[in-house]
Amino acid sequence: MKILLLGANGQLGSAYRELSKTEAWPLGWELVALGSKECDLSQSWSLSQALEKIRPDLILNGAAYTAVDLAEREQEKCEAINVQAPEVLARYCAYHGIPLVHYSSDYVYDGAGAVERLEGAPHSPVNFYGTSKAKGDEAIIRSGCEHLIFRTSWVFSHTGKNFVKTMLRIGAERPELKVVEDQVGAPTYAPDLAAYSLQALMRALELKVEGRGFPSGVYHLTNSDHTSWADFARAILPGVKVIGIPSSEYPTPAKRPMNSRLSLEKFKTTFRIAPRPWREALQECLDQLKEHHG
Repeated sequence: MKILLLGANGQLGSAYRELSKTEAWPLGWELVALGSKECDLSQSWSLSQALEKIRPDLILNGAAYTAVDLAEREQEKCEAINVQAPEVLARYCAYHGIPLVHYSSDYVYDGAGAVERLEGAPHSPVNFYGTSKAKGDEAIIRSGCEHLIFRTSWVFSHTGKNFVKTMLRIGAERPELKVVEDQVGAPTYAPDLAAYSLQALMRALELKVEGRGFPSGVYHLTNSDHTSWADFARAILPGVKVIGIPSSEYPTPAKRPMNSRLSLEKFKTTFRIAPRPWREALQECLDQLKEHHG
């Protein structure tokens, strides 16, 4: 089995590459990992070329345009990577009868209220990035290919750029920090996201072999439990004073959803996997960072 991984150098892609070196990785699965240098997803010819050359048996699309504020200005590039590229992948998968694993975002919802969103909730994004992710999901579903779309939130890791590493850097320089307190969601550890996705994918392939059909669809997948950005910062920096502020005091070019709570019930029921709490995952991430940076 040849597995094509796109977005090889992002937080999720790096987690998949680490996972492929462990016993959790299926025997006989060859991972072909491509970053943006090897395959430029903003150019559809580059993607088509890579697909023809590699001829994968399964595609993991861990690539996305994720610069939320910049997306308001770079709409064409954002749309090429988040809408057109998934559409090309989905068509390829539908034509060749192979599965596609794709990652979506809490930003496809408007973030109103305080209840957990279910997968069937209407798309009503409040920024261009969210709009592009919703369109990408819709293109995959429309293609009719076998697909698992994992909708996640607040991804962090010991690799790449993310909130945890930013807080550690700033926290080392300042006695107190101001962090937004009125946005709530589930921090998600990239290695957990990769590991749970792989387990779910294996289960989906088993169901197909058993004749029960591949469970194509959208699934929310995050670490369990919710928090605010300010409380997340407090967990990262227990010795630093974190002052919670409203979003209105920290304006950004792109509006953010206030409520990013996603229900995990569908994922748990379908795949019989219960993601661990984000605090446990954060501790592992902090331990990894300590180990690597002393």
